[in-house]
Parts: sequence; C-alpha cells; structure tokens
Amino acid sequence: DADAVRQLESAVEKAKSWLGDYPGVIDIDDDSRPGKWEYQMKVKPRAETLGVSLADVASTIRASFYGEEVMRLQRGRHEVKLLVAYPRDERRTFAALDEVNVRGSDGIDRPLGELAHVDAARGYSEINRLGQKRSITVTADVDANAGVTSGQIIADLQQRLMPELLADHPAVRIRWEGEQEQTNDSLQSLGLGFLVSVFAMFVLLTIEFRSYLQPLLILTAIPFGAAGAVFGHALLGMPLSLFTMFGVVALAGIVVNDSIVLIDFINARVREGRPLHLAIREAGCVRFRPVFLTSITTVGGLLPLLFDRSFQAQFLIPMAAAMTFGEMVTTVLILIMIPVAYSFIGGSAPEEHDEDEHVGGGASGGNADQADDDWLPESLRSQPSRTMTA
Repeated sequence: DADAVRQLESAVEKAKSWLGDYPGVIDIDDDSRPGKWEYQMKVKPRAETLGVSLADVASTIRASFYGEEVMRLQRGRHEVKLLVAYPRDERRTFAALDEVNVRGSDGIDRPLGELAHVDAARGYSEINRLGQKRSITVTADVDANAGVTSGQIIADLQQRLMPELLADHPAVRIRWEGEQEQTNDSLQSLGLGFLVSVFAMFVLLTIEFRSYLQPLLILTAIPFGAAGAVFGHALLGMPLSLFTMFGVVALAGIVVNDSIVLIDFINARVREGRPLHLAIREAGCVRFRPVFLTSITTVGGLLPLLFDRSFQAQFLIPMAAAMTFGEMVTTVLILIMIPVAYSFIGGSAPEEHDEDEHVGGGASGGNADQADDDWLPESLRSQPSRTMTA
C-alpha cells in the first residue's frame, strides 16, 4: 500500500545518508528512478457509499481529457474513430480537474473534488519487485585506499543502523545481496565441506590407529588453531572475513600433522614394550625438533605475505594471518596438551625402579643412573659412571 511504499522510500534515503557519512564508501546509488509528474487520486469514503469506485473516477477522467470512442466512420479505405472529449481549451490544463463530474450509482453527477483526493506527485519510470513485493536496491562501492572492507561496513551497518531502521519502518524487510550474499553462500558451502573433511580425517585416522579416542585427540588441535586465528586477527586489528575461513580450513590439515607425529611415536614405543610414561617423555623430547621445525618453516613462508602491503595481497592477508597465528598457538598447545591427554586416555603405568645389590662400601650403582635417563634418545643419555668395588 501507499504507507508501505513511503516507509520503503524513507528507509532507502536514511540508509543512503548513513552510507554517505561513512568514510571510504563511494558511488552510493539505488535503482529507483523518478518518472514524470502525475496526479495521484484516492477515493474518499463518501464516494464509496455513493457507489463510486476508483475505476469509475479513472475512466471518467480518461474520457474527459483523452476522449471516449462513440463510433467509427468509414471513409474510403480508412476507418475514422469518433471521440467525445472536453473542448481543447479545457484539456490544455489540469486546473479544472476538480470540476470534472463523475456519475454515481444513483445517476447524479458530482464534482471530482467531492469524491476523491487529488495530489500531484512524481511517478516512477520503473517499478522493481522481488517476490511480488516492491523493492529498492541500494548499491555502494568501497574506496580501495580507505583501509576498510565491505565486511566492516556491513557489520557496522547491521549493528548501528539496522535496529533503528527496522523499528522506524516496520513494513520494510532487508535482504543482503552482492558481495555479502556471495559471502554467505560461500560460508555455507565452506562449512559443509569443512565438516565432510573433518569426518574423512576421523575415519582415516580411526583405520590407521585402530582407536576412536586417539583420532579425537588428534582432531582437538583444530579448535585450538581456530582460536589462534581469531587471536591473531584481534592482535592485528583485522576483521574476520571469508578468506579467514579459508585459512582456518587449510590450517586444519596442517595442525593435525603435529599431533600425528607425537601420537604415532608414542604408539611405536609402547608397542616395543616401553612404559607409557617413558614413551610420552621420549616423544616430547625426540619429536620436539620435527614439530617445531615444521611449524617454523610454515610460519616463515607465510610471513612475507602477512606483511605485504600491496593491493594484490590484501585479499590473502587474512588467510595468511589465520594460518600463521593458528600454527604458532597450536604448536605450543600440542606439545603440552597431547602428552598430557594421552597419559589420561592411555592409562598410567607405575614407574619401575631397579634395585641392584652392590657389594662393598654402599656406593650408588650405575644401573640406577641409567634408569633415570633411559627415556632419553641415545645421543642425550649420560654415560654411566663406573664404580670399582673391592
């Protein structure tokens, strides 16, 4: 109705005004184009009681100014229409529009001014609809040198303007299109693909380790990677974007490798018959260097992209930040969390102490010293002291 259209136009003007005051937003426009001036009429309640409808008013005005065909005359080969209309002088102006007589159902002619409200207003050159409802699309661009992204602008728009706009214009509904619509569609497909990939990793790890708990322990590194990505964006003052999600998905396949390296080493030592607590300590020592070097090389390869300030790299910097900080945080947590968690799910084994009887003056034997560093790699073990006994 007319009130809904007025609310729509008011909401559009308010949104355009807000965007115009936002730094970095340029080329603000909408697809509503004003047409020619026209007279818009609304039938009064009194006219409805007299049986006069808006269609009656429209047909009477059309016949008065444009003419109404009453007959056709044949002149040779041509057919001539005979129209009855107001005199030409009265049709040149709309000043006498209120004096047009409209006949009601009772057969009485009444002036138009008594039956309808007549207002002069601009029409529309075109009327756009979305789902059979009137729509106006507001568009804008972002200045590449402004230092803001469309995601930031939309987030501010949703937080600061949308609640007030919807409260003041209850008949208006808002739908996001353009880059935001594409982002939402991409996030939905990306989320589905991410869940499928995590499930595939779980199945493969379950087959490899023949356990349900160990794959779950390995996959717990993924949330820590996502937390590191969010922390990195907050530290750099960067907004989360679609490319951030790309970085988190790529990070998921990297961080699980560090967990696999530790757990596979522990499993191998346990199968060799070593106590669990010694196998865990040995894994932390022996596999620290591979885990650390893998993370450092990954982070080092991403740092040039992270600090690149060229325009071409701006789209990839959020992905690089997510992978860099996610990798750093996850590496530290994996080296601590995986051994501790494995000690719980794998059970605990009592430490074995070798009690050796020594002959002589009660000096400590070399076997006890060897048991203390038995979990170390060969290159790090201390040489046992040799004690001569009498």
